[in-house]
Amino acid sequence: MPTTLPKPIRVRGVGDLYAAIPHLMGFHPADSLVVLVLKDHVISMTMRVDLPRPRHRGMLAAQLEAPLLEHGAAEVILVVVCPPSVHMPEELPHEPLVTTLRNKLGGVGIEVVEAVWLPSCQKDAHWLCYLDVDCHGTLPDPQLSAVAAASAHEGNVTFESRAAMAAIAALDSSEALERRSALLDELVANSGEPDPSTELRRVLDAIDATAERKGPLPDAEIVALARALAVPDVRDASLAFATQPRSRTAERLWLELTRSCPAPERAEPACLLAFYAYQRGDGGIASIALDAAEDACPGHALAKLLRAAVSAAIPPEDMRALSTTYMDSARKLLDTNAQSSSGRSQS
Repeated sequence: MPTTLPKPIRVRGVGDLYAAIPHLMGFHPADSLVVLVLKDHVISMTMRVDLPRPRHRGMLAAQLEAPLLEHGAAEVILVVVCPPSVHMPEELPHEPLVTTLRNKLGGVGIEVVEAVWLPSCQKDAHWLCYLDVDCHGTLPDPQLSAVAAASAHEGNVTFESRAAMAAIAALDSSEALERRSALLDELVANSGEPDPSTELRRVLDAIDATAERKGPLPDAEIVALARALAVPDVRDASLAFATQPRSRTAERLWLELTRSCPAPERAEPACLLAFYAYQRGDGGIASIALDAAEDACPGHALAKLLRAAVSAAIPPEDMRALSTTYMDSARKLLDTNAQSSSGRSQS
């Protein structure tokens, strides 16, 4: 799960760097291996995986190798976050894992320049180095770091855990979802084939209304938007707004629809949420959104493509570039809608 910030932030020392991990990830990791990728003394990408069982160490090294090479990584810092072991300080937790990763990654030209153990990413947590027994320190307050300030300025939230992050996409009640599913059945049965230009205008109007809207979307609008995004041309054209000023407002709408749409239509706003979050560097929200998409519609084509991109650590800037390729399609659909509306008003 790769994560980045949009602009480089200077930190004063290694303690500040380790304290920045929750803000780079979007949540406080636990029982995790965090990989900080260095390029020209800048953290260019952050990856997190669950700590593996001993028999899976080599498998994890192979799993990390491909995205790191794809990213052009030459140097990495490994951070193991987990409770202390009974053998400390003689042996740090998961020391064989660090050795395995150093050997495997070193064999393909990726140097582990530092490896650190942390019990947590909380203030005053004491960290120790695997590669130098004299290397240790105490974390400053993560909430007071420059990265925390930059993250907050971007409108990002740092959650206490991945579970707390996942809770933002928790579904509405089963009764509400079933009610909307029935309404969607009725809408599809009693209306003709949806016009992509009209439906994209519906989506764009809903995005623009989100900033001022008070309270949740009514059922009728949820159902209408679910049907609109189920049109492939509309869903794909909606990717184009990811690089526009309305992108964060649109992301709020995708999150709301991910919680409120019935399955399998829920997969469409969930994929949009994943795309928008990833292109701004938030791999945590992207991963949770893809979980929701895959749960709503197993085998969903766009979800599979986005999951592959996230797993391969495709740079967020490449995803942003992809959104611009959909802008022409969006403009054409909106122009068609405008011309149709003009023609109707003249008749």
